[in-house]
Amino acid sequence: MKNILCGVAALMLVVACAKEPEPSAPVVDIEAGRAIAEADCSGCHGMDGRGETPEIPNLTAQPADYLVEALYAYRDGRRHHAALQDMTSGMSEADIANIAGYYASQPPLETISDEHEGKGGADHSKDAAYAEGELVAAVCIDCHGENGVSTTPGIPSLAGQQPVYLIVATQEYKDGSRGHVEKKEMLEGLGQIDIEKMAMYFASQVPPVREAPPFGDPAAGEPLSASCGACHGARGVSYDPMVPSLASQEPNYLMAAIKAYRNHERVHEDMITDKSDQEIEDITAYYTVQKAEAAADQQNTVKELAAKCDRCHSPSVGKRTLVVPSLAGQNRDYLVRAMREYRENDRGSSMMHKMSSGYSDEMIEALATYYAAQSN
Repeated sequence: MKNILCGVAALMLVVACAKEPEPSAPVVDIEAGRAIAEADCSGCHGMDGRGETPEIPNLTAQPADYLVEALYAYRDGRRHHAALQDMTSGMSEADIANIAGYYASQPPLETISDEHEGKGGADHSKDAAYAEGELVAAVCIDCHGENGVSTTPGIPSLAGQQPVYLIVATQEYKDGSRGHVEKKEMLEGLGQIDIEKMAMYFASQVPPVREAPPFGDPAAGEPLSASCGACHGARGVSYDPMVPSLASQEPNYLMAAIKAYRNHERVHEDMITDKSDQEIEDITAYYTVQKAEAAADQQNTVKELAAKCDRCHSPSVGKRTLVVPSLAGQNRDYLVRAMREYRENDRGSSMMHKMSSGYSDEMIEALATYYAAQSN
């Protein structure tokens, strides 16, 4: 009997523990949140949650837990913004929950696509992250060939080149330090972002395999290229951002360039100086027939870039595992500025810095435009 009574007591204790009420989530008072928004937030974020200027983010339909966390961070000094720190310093937990609940409950804002529909706006449906670069690159194709693949003797191919190398070279032509007057004049109207877009476009192209030139012996050139490979990579495919690829380059241009370095007409301390004309022809023939690669991911479409972001910022709330903001429907210019700050490590998130450190301005702009056009 004693054992039975002990068992019953234990069972009752378990049941009692099982019925222990869990801490309830704070009750959100939307009307109280509206009052705080009207008094303290509407000057910058409006009552509908839309940022009044490009520097101000949209709050509409943001996840409430993210807004709560952000407000706590400002109140506690973990985020630095003098006005927001002052505004939140006197807020209670209930105030923060209420204002977050108010903005999270607002209906979605009109997106970029809605704003431009039927008004002749820009087409944001293109997937290619480098599509704008193709338009800028049009000024180059008369000389450097379609997609940057040169078929004109003596004119280099740009397809598949390292983008940083292309950017630096283009800047030097533009400022005249490379001494090509016609190119300087041609590039005068291009800004820095235009140059980046063009470089990324050419870098994403895959140069075709070339036939052997009418001079030189590719087999003889392979061992002679050993010293070149130290910088220009195996078979002339460079992975150094500042070193051009030689694989599948236009042979007449490549041969002339190597001879110019040998003859000190071009100056670079690490370039070869002891090769004969025949040896240079053999080296050129070897690199001409090598298979080249794109230096930038040609398949790096906006949607594929966004898929990486959606691992944390998923538009589906049910998939969210971190307290992070929604990007869909956010202010485009705000997103551009924020992503650039993360890229430059000026915004204090090591994860975001690593994610964005390799993004060009064009890629950031493409992502921002994509998300701004999504319904939140």
